[in-house]
Amino acid sequence: MGTMSQKIKDMQSKRIAYQKEKTKEYMARVASYLSVEDQKILYSGNGFVEVPEEERHRERIDAYPY
Repeated sequence: MGTMSQKIKDMQSKRIAYQKEKTKEYMARVASYLSVEDQKILYSGNGFVEVPEEERHRERIDAYPY
C-alpha cells in the first residue's frame, strides 16, 4: 500500500485525466454547431466565437446577444 500522499496524487491525476476527456467531449459537441472558421477559432483558443442558440439555452450561459 502507498502512503496517503501517493493516494492523493493518484486521485488528482485521475481527476485531471477525466477533466481533459470531458473538455474534449464538450468542445466536440459545441463545435458540431459551429462553422468551419469558428471551429478553428474554438480549437486554437485564440479569440471568441458566438455561442450557438441551442447550447446557450442548454447551458444557461449569461452572454450578450450579437
